[in-house]
Amino acid sequence: MTPVLIAAMLFVTLVLLVTTVAVLQQDVAYRRRLLAAVDARPTWRSDLLGRIDVRFRRTRWGSAIAALLAGSGLVGWTPTVFVLLVTGAALAAAFVTSLIAGRIAAVLAVVIVVASSRRWLQKRREARIEKFIGQLPELARLLANGAQAGLGVRRSIELAAREMEEPAATELGQVGAELAVGQSLQGALGHLAERLPSRELVVLVQTLVIQGKAGGALVTALQNIAATLDERRQLRREIKTAVVGATFSGYAVVLIGGFAVIFMNVLSPGALDTMFGTLIGQLVLGTAAALFLIGFFVINRITKVKF
Repeated sequence: MTPVLIAAMLFVTLVLLVTTVAVLQQDVAYRRRLLAAVDARPTWRSDLLGRIDVRFRRTRWGSAIAALLAGSGLVGWTPTVFVLLVTGAALAAAFVTSLIAGRIAAVLAVVIVVASSRRWLQKRREARIEKFIGQLPELARLLANGAQAGLGVRRSIELAAREMEEPAATELGQVGAELAVGQSLQGALGHLAERLPSRELVVLVQTLVIQGKAGGALVTALQNIAATLDERRQLRREIKTAVVGATFSGYAVVLIGGFAVIFMNVLSPGALDTMFGTLIGQLVLGTAAALFLIGFFVINRITKVKF
């Protein structure tokens, strides 16, 4: 069995593992909600994993991971479970890689798995934010229609949650649920902006909050925002199309470096460990890795456009 085939099988196994755990987590979350509806006692507090997760969420890393999971739409996942999954995947990748390319490559595999998992979560969140931004013009129009019909902001949000597709339906449903239990409009919309941070959403949130406090022509303001958001959405599409080639080049730079190291070790087993055992080899590997990373970050920086 060739190393490439082994690596492909490992990747497929990890994907299936993550998918299976996600489904199980969502099923567990659904069952917990059903049990909570029947019995309001906080039985989850007696769960060891739940207590660990509560403490982990209070840390800087835990809160950041929780925000990424919420923004990614992975409501069934917890920060603790995500860390355990990444740790298991990293250990599995290190074990397989050590059999193929040696110990140094195993360490690199752990770094790649950890970095890739965080990047995957960020890209999933960014994709969800992009989709939500694309729905903001329609949301602004629905809120304007609701205000024109004499509905309050809360009632208009609930109506928009039923009318719109994902992810706006889930996010607006969350906002409506928070408003129903007594959360202020500013607080509920602020939580939405934390889950899906974007300038377009901040403008819409600030408009609703200011109009709710000071009053004014809410319908006109929302209609103007809808027209502006349409123009920004078109501009974002044009810019993404223009930089897609450069973005692909940035990822290609890293992949070329990684595959070059793997093929070198396959052609000459143990070459990577041998190079790392000498000062000259360490300098060469360190310089090569630094150059590849610098090229990736420079290309990524150039192609990153802030609106």
